[in-house]
Amino acid sequence: MESTGPGSPSCAITTCVTEPNSPDGAEPVFDQRAATYSNHTWHIRYAERLVELAAPTPGMRILDAATGTGLAAIAAARALGPTGHVMGVDISTGMLTRARQAITAAGLTNIELVRADATALPRFGNGSFDLILCSAGLLYLPVQAALREWHRLLTPGGQVGFSTMAAGFPVAARLFRDHARRYGLTLTDPATALGTSTRCRQVLRDAGLTAAKLVGETIRFSSHDLDHAWEAHARGPHHDAVATLTPKQTETFQRDYTDALADLLRTDEDRLLTSEVIYAFGER
Repeated sequence: MESTGPGSPSCAITTCVTEPNSPDGAEPVFDQRAATYSNHTWHIRYAERLVELAAPTPGMRILDAATGTGLAAIAAARALGPTGHVMGVDISTGMLTRARQAITAAGLTNIELVRADATALPRFGNGSFDLILCSAGLLYLPVQAALREWHRLLTPGGQVGFSTMAAGFPVAARLFRDHARRYGLTLTDPATALGTSTRCRQVLRDAGLTAAKLVGETIRFSSHDLDHAWEAHARGPHHDAVATLTPKQTETFQRDYTDALADLLRTDEDRLLTSEVIYAFGER
């Protein structure tokens, strides 16, 4: 069933609803990644740390924008307890299917899921949420459109929290872009728009939010995360560019990139597996 807004009495896991004007062209890319997304253990730690720093309190109404497989939504729902409510929004049916499975397995009943464009949510009125979270997702969205919509959705004094890689990180992504140049692809760093504390403060101010807290930390990948590195980049922010290559070029690119990762893991493991990240929070 579908609820009419956050905090509805049912607190059910809803059937996904498509909003008008959703950017459905992005859906297949994320559907392809859904099956293995939660296999990246760092994604889980990354989402849980964002929720920990946001410090949600019982009774809050929380929006998890670009919820993906529901990692931040689940962490937030556990922190809230039965009196709070989490609304998870994502454009990918595949991601939401995985999220629904994880929520059911966790035995949580205070999360709803809606299939929608996280940057345009007319179904929710002004001031619908006390806290809006976006773990690892803002680099896939038009930043100002997203933050301005989330500003509208916040209660006065409410907070937005998002996470981003620092510019130039992770090293595996930089190595991917370096190898891409051999095939005529000039790929930009997706962390550029948000990848410094100064930039995070500026985008928050531009959206009418006050930069309340910025936390710079490092996150450690496991060597097993590298098993999914090609998929994360080739099916992630650089999907359209990689799709222009011939099958033979793609095969050679993947082999050379995978070999380069293995070489760097042997020679400089700490550099490869450690990434700088930023957790940014703004208040309305």
